[in-house]
Amino acid sequence: MKIVQLLHEHKGNINRLRLNGISRMSKHHLDIIMSLMSNGNPQVEEARSELFYNHRAREVLNTNDERPIDVDACPLCTNVRLVFDCTRDDCMKVKDSFPRCRGCYFCVTRCEKCGGCISSEDRAEADLVCSDFMCLDCWLTLPKCSTCNRPYCERHENLMVPLSMPGQFSCHRCMELGVSLESQEDGY
Repeated sequence: MKIVQLLHEHKGNINRLRLNGISRMSKHHLDIIMSLMSNGNPQVEEARSELFYNHRAREVLNTNDERPIDVDACPLCTNVRLVFDCTRDDCMKVKDSFPRCRGCYFCVTRCEKCGGCISSEDRAEADLVCSDFMCLDCWLTLPKCSTCNRPYCERHENLMVPLSMPGQFSCHRCMELGVSLESQEDGY
């Protein structure tokens, strides 16, 4: 806050400010920074552009993001964080009303592949080998483990263990379980 105020007082021109990761930032701080940056700068006064989630969000935000300020107050928890919009068509059509799926990473579960919101029912049905989440539509398109029928997200597909049959794989959990079962059977 003090740096932005000091630059503003000394006629410093701030076009972009990256605040993600700064702790204890409040909506009040964000409002003050926005007012200082928008003073005479029409680019900041324009409506905020949408931000869609993907697992590379942090990389993209550090390089190609043209938004003046990268964070916003989450409409669900009111914390100042990266706030993502939904990529689902039916959610995007609800622009006039308050979209329930616009929120930070902690408030709205997002699909690793498409960035859309995931309901709790879909989250239970679309179980992955890795700890990431995926919507049911994207989950159905991925190849599954031959043993447990769970896929990896694209970010973790390097953990697939190919089997002797082409196009089939086993996940690392099933391989570890298979190895531990074999060692237990050998002990009998």
